[in-house]
Amino acid sequence: MIFKNKSSKKSIEQAKQIVNDQLIVHPLWEAVSTKHEIDWNQDPFNNRTWCYYLHSLSPVNYLMNAYEYEKQTIYIDKAKEIINSWEENNSINSQFVSEYAWKDHSTANRVVAIIYFWSNYIHTNLYEKKFEKRLMSLLERHGEFLYDNDNYNFRNNHGVYQDRALIELATIFPELHNSKLWYERAIDRLMNYVEKFVSNEGVHKEHSAAYHILMLRLLGEIDEFLSYYNRGVPELHKIIHKMEEYLAYVVKPNGIIPMTGDSGPDSIFSIKGFNFNNPKLLYVRSNGSKGEKTENEIVYREDGVAIFRNEWGKNIPLYINFTAAFHSLAHKHADDLSVLLTIGKTDFFVDSGKYNYQEKDEFRKYFRSTLAHNVVTMNRKSYELKPSQAGKSRITKYGIKNEYSFVVGTHELYPGVKMKRTLIHLKNFSSVLVHDELESPKMHTYSQIFNIGKDVEVTPVTKKKILLKSTIENNQIELLQVNHVTEFKNYKGETDPIAGWQSTAFNEKHAITQLQFSNKGDNIEYKSIINLDTSSNNGVKNYTLKRAQNDEYTIICKDNSRFSFKLKDN
Repeated sequence: MIFKNKSSKKSIEQAKQIVNDQLIVHPLWEAVSTKHEIDWNQDPFNNRTWCYYLHSLSPVNYLMNAYEYEKQTIYIDKAKEIINSWEENNSINSQFVSEYAWKDHSTANRVVAIIYFWSNYIHTNLYEKKFEKRLMSLLERHGEFLYDNDNYNFRNNHGVYQDRALIELATIFPELHNSKLWYERAIDRLMNYVEKFVSNEGVHKEHSAAYHILMLRLLGEIDEFLSYYNRGVPELHKIIHKMEEYLAYVVKPNGIIPMTGDSGPDSIFSIKGFNFNNPKLLYVRSNGSKGEKTENEIVYREDGVAIFRNEWGKNIPLYINFTAAFHSLAHKHADDLSVLLTIGKTDFFVDSGKYNYQEKDEFRKYFRSTLAHNVVTMNRKSYELKPSQAGKSRITKYGIKNEYSFVVGTHELYPGVKMKRTLIHLKNFSSVLVHDELESPKMHTYSQIFNIGKDVEVTPVTKKKILLKSTIENNQIELLQVNHVTEFKNYKGETDPIAGWQSTAFNEKHAITQLQFSNKGDNIEYKSIINLDTSSNNGVKNYTLKRAQNDEYTIICKDNSRFSFKLKDN
């Protein structure tokens, strides 16, 4: 057993282009002509991610995928040529070596690609003892580099890729010098990463549902690799089980993850690479035919995530996601206190998506900012994403009751400003309350922002009443502002200022509607109502708050009846 990309017939076309000197590192980018030899310092798309893929030797993966299908040694020969070229041009001590050659991520992935090549190469008639010796020397240099903590990324998931590569290298080639030390250090660092970046409840702390899946798959593959070689780590297996359970809760009813942080609209039905065992995730992935049903609502208080939904199996399922967490800069967006809303197949309030990783790109800056999320922003500028902000955003209170559920989050990410959002799901009234309280000793302009999904038609009735109608289903909701609104703005695909955009694919964006409700003051309050069923008279038209030992809300229904409740913490 080795780590490798899953074979696909789609790789055959790419592999044939590579054999014909058309360099392909990823389907996101078109082929680059190599003519006589690969230029390892090139950056044809002015994109560092492309460079990382190049130095990860991803073309070798395509060639090996194709070889496993067609068993043509021309793919082996080309892969050998690419590996030789990389080694000749990227000596670690060379002054001409590419800046991407010996980075954490590219070095780790390159080891996996080389071992993938080796596992096929040794069984062909192209095998030469002399080349094997050269390859082992190259792998040993990589092992020493990955073993050195000065080269290790302790900040994010790149370190796990380094540990995976070192674990595989030490296990597959125990005869290499220091392989035992490599293995021990890699396991130790891996478990330190898990302890730091995965909570006790199984939530990956890099702020992204997509990276939760990525790390779940990666850790799962490592777990299966270790078990295959009788080196299993029980603590790792347990945390993977919890990570699977979190995924079962955070996923939307249609099997698509929320696009929190640096995420795209990934489906849990397309996850491959290892076997899932948690019964709650099995239930979701099998559409209820296997496993164990999850609860409708859950709050991960320490991790800053709340999920509210109605009964599983409802004809029109409801999904609400609330976040308040700033653990680190890893894949972090300025989305603290953001709320996402999906009804049926329609995403009404949406997240931005990652767009790309080019941090100087003005659209990348926008997609990470408060403006691209469903939050309150100050002076139409985002708060800073910097290490010192970690820990300043949290869920302070929550309750899950029969008639209602709520969550309260706070942050102090804008200097001198306290922001508090209370989100209440009124189950019997098909309504959601969003109550924002903003405190500052200075005057500011505050804007409560809602980003509306692409499949929603937006009709402003007044600047305090907006109708949102699905264009793909028979769903309509209304968004009401109870308090005064000084200024209402409705953006869609604007570039000056940048507003009203979403990205669901890498380096691509599309226009969506953005609503901004703005007021100016020192202490500001927003009382917003989302009525989820406009076909009945069962919604909410107003609410009041009475401060006591527990906050007491009284809602005034559309039929003028009243309902009162206190926010008692769980």
